[in-house]
Amino acid sequence: MVFQGRIDALRDRFERLSQRERTMVMALGVSFVVMLTLIVGFLITDGLSSLEDRNNDMRQALRDIDSQRDSYLRARNKLRQMETRLGSTPIQLGGYLEQAAKEAGVTIPESNERAPAPAGKNYVERSVELRLQHVKLDELATFLKKIETGPNLVVVTSLSVRTRDDKHQDLDVEMTVSTYEHAQPKDKPGAKKGEKS
Repeated sequence: MVFQGRIDALRDRFERLSQRERTMVMALGVSFVVMLTLIVGFLITDGLSSLEDRNNDMRQALRDIDSQRDSYLRARNKLRQMETRLGSTPIQLGGYLEQAAKEAGVTIPESNERAPAPAGKNYVERSVELRLQHVKLDELATFLKKIETGPNLVVVTSLSVRTRDDKHQDLDVEMTVSTYEHAQPKDKPGAKKGEKS
């Protein structure tokens, strides 16, 4: 009822206006409606445009994912194979190299184990430097094959081969052989040794 009374009062005022004033009020009302329509239309169009851009970005991302799927699967399979070769227990590198040398008919006169070094966040690299003397090429090839094709993840990370001045078929070899293992999780700050969290 109050609302109806206000409408009646407004209508009464409008009717008391002159023709010129009525025309101006009507023009102002139409301008307001047109402006409101334009603003609402702009906001809707802008929202639809943003939504379309987002949809296009999503479609492109899906196409990119689909195009990289095969390489991702290959990398994941390679990682699984490496994890399998890595094993759960660390390999004794010195003993492994001695066994490979024995099977290849090579003697290791000098070896030097390096201190373990971090390899990324999750792994530790253990390396041994070897010096071989008077080695034949076929013996060296067999030794390298035995090192890298075993069930464990062991790789030759550096290799230097020189021929001897007096016998060219004999080789002097310096190499670094590395293996990797899972890094031990660090203790939480504030925890004392022997204390379980």
